[in-house]
Amino acid sequence: MRLKGEQGLGIVDTLIVLVLISIFIGVLLPKYQRMAQEAREVALQISLGNIRKAMQMYVLTKQKIPTDLRVLMNERYAFPIKEGTIFTDQYLKAIALDEAGYPMDPFGNRFGYDPSNGRVYSTTKGYEKW
Repeated sequence: MRLKGEQGLGIVDTLIVLVLISIFIGVLLPKYQRMAQEAREVALQISLGNIRKAMQMYVLTKQKIPTDLRVLMNERYAFPIKEGTIFTDQYLKAIALDEAGYPMDPFGNRFGYDPSNGRVYSTTKGYEKW
């Protein structure tokens, strides 16, 4: 119910609100996209570090380089931690996998692996040298 002399929003007021919302979206969206990209890059660095450490542990315990990255998730290691107690676990745990069971990077691409030298890398364009 309107009181005398009170008016609703006019078309100019609505347009001003729409322009302000557009400006906020124009400023905040690129910032959000940049932050999301940086977060994926940090996650890629961490994932590569984890896979490479798992690879080192595998080479130390098995005295050989694994045939592919799925081996790190399927095989287990065992270490005695104190007398009478043995700790066992997977070399690599809980990262995103594709349909074939290969680990994927934060950009949704399969990690690359060279079994001749044990090199692990991202196959995402621009991150191959990480």
